[in-house]
Amino acid sequence: MYDDLKGKVALVTGAGRPNGLGQGIAKRLAREGCRMVICDIARPHPDNPGYRRGTWEELDDRRKEIEELGVECLPVKCDVTDETEVEAMFAEATGRFGGVDVLVNNVGVGPPESMGPLVGVGAKAWDEAISVNLKSTHLCSRAAALGMIERGRGGSIVSISSQAGKMPFPGLGAYCAGKAGVLHYTRVLALELASHKIRVNAVLPGTILTDQLKETFASQAEKYGLSLDDFLKGAPPIPLGRYQTPEDVAAAVTWFASDQSGYVTGVCLLSTGGQTVV
Repeated sequence: MYDDLKGKVALVTGAGRPNGLGQGIAKRLAREGCRMVICDIARPHPDNPGYRRGTWEELDDRRKEIEELGVECLPVKCDVTDETEVEAMFAEATGRFGGVDVLVNNVGVGPPESMGPLVGVGAKAWDEAISVNLKSTHLCSRAAALGMIERGRGGSIVSISSQAGKMPFPGLGAYCAGKAGVLHYTRVLALELASHKIRVNAVLPGTILTDQLKETFASQAEKYGLSLDDFLKGAPPIPLGRYQTPEDVAAAVTWFASDQSGYVTGVCLLSTGGQTVV
């Protein structure tokens, strides 16, 4: 237990899907006593209705689950690649709770069109992948940091990158580029915000078989003429012997959010079960 988190306000992006990483992080922070703000885009993709996104109904279900843990929870529909929507979300969080103490940038992945060999990825798909993985991190971090600076109490920003930000994965080039950008962004922001007692760190998960990742891998496997099972057999082995869970990542995020890591900033922590060691 991290007693210092009790009563703090934590905002987790991309927290709507029932088996997703975001909901696992949000529930762990709620169990530590954080008042929660959770968001998801909650609308179909304009060009690809078949591309699965979190829905408002799912986000509201997560709200109910979090409130059952004994804390307040504010669900917000937000496209975190849209500056106006991000600013409105933080304004709503401030109006409800007085501000945000902990931000978790969890949104990631990108459209199926951004998967596959890079020579087949057009400008539109590339831009969307970079926007979802990197631009969203900047917009939310900026909004959170401005509020933290104004209140003068410090804070913690934790971004979810990926082992793909450290290691190249053929077929995931746009995703790799976006997540690699998150790492250097984290380091620069950590140095810029240190004087305000705002710590900035990142967690780099390995393979987590959430529903969204299964859908992403299945789409990529199809481009190579493989089944999902055969595609997964080509992934790097995991020395610890199992796939990662959202709860594994949530444990690292919660440590970064708490005062137990109070002297830690600018760190990009691999959490891969040994799948990637650098």
